[in-house]
Amino acid sequence: MTKKIKIKRISGLISLFVIIIIALSGCDFFYDLIDFFDNNDQYTLLPLEEYYKEAEGLDGDQLSDFLTELIGSNVKGLSYAEAKSALAEADCDPNDPTKVITIYSRDRVNAKWDSTSWHREHVWPNSRLGVRRVGESEINQASDLHNLRAIVPRVNSSRGNKVFSNETAADTYYPGDEDKGDVARILFYMVIRYPELSLVNEVLPNDPETNYTPEGAKMAVLSCLLMWHQEDPPDDFERKRNEVIYKWQNNRNPFIDHPEFVAMIFGD
Repeated sequence: MTKKIKIKRISGLISLFVIIIIALSGCDFFYDLIDFFDNNDQYTLLPLEEYYKEAEGLDGDQLSDFLTELIGSNVKGLSYAEAKSALAEADCDPNDPTKVITIYSRDRVNAKWDSTSWHREHVWPNSRLGVRRVGESEINQASDLHNLRAIVPRVNSSRGNKVFSNETAADTYYPGDEDKGDVARILFYMVIRYPELSLVNEVLPNDPETNYTPEGAKMAVLSCLLMWHQEDPPDDFERKRNEVIYKWQNNRNPFIDHPEFVAMIFGD
């Protein structure tokens, strides 16, 4: 008698579970859940090229430490002034070599540097890099080509040093659907290349007291960056840009070459 009661209760629970699943299948939540798991499984392990061959079998902190060593070795540092010429090539419009494609607004402007058509955008803002405002002759994390993009001056002013999030507000900036994945992978590169930097999940208001200091060397919002990396995968423009910077600077952004490294280091 007791065994029958137990079986009946289990059967009832199973029926209830089936009913819940059927109910959920008719609502957006169910499909969003399916999409979430599908999206987080889109980056499969790719064969490792010669550049990354020593990453075989590594994961988590081991992979992170290896990449820090790899992309920090034998780098040909360029000055902030030299970045003007490099970006004219790296951000070149594939359909018109006389133009560059600017970040966030996607405007096409004259590629040749004239100081007015475009400026050099620090995707990880200079004021949040833990170093002083970069000078034209300086070579440091503020002149790293992977972190610099051509940008229309008016857009540069509106972005300021805001952190990235899903909306543009007083302390946050949304980079746009076409650039959000690029932005995420740039920031992932920066935090691996320069371990003194950190990515956090809370919104960081502008703080004049910590700008240009090691205490202020943080960027956000990490959860948004992880989501954008899934929603906006590397495209031909981003891959070509990575090749051009490799030619100039002799290091690569691993998260463009191997998008699966993001989940292996930062999680889903």
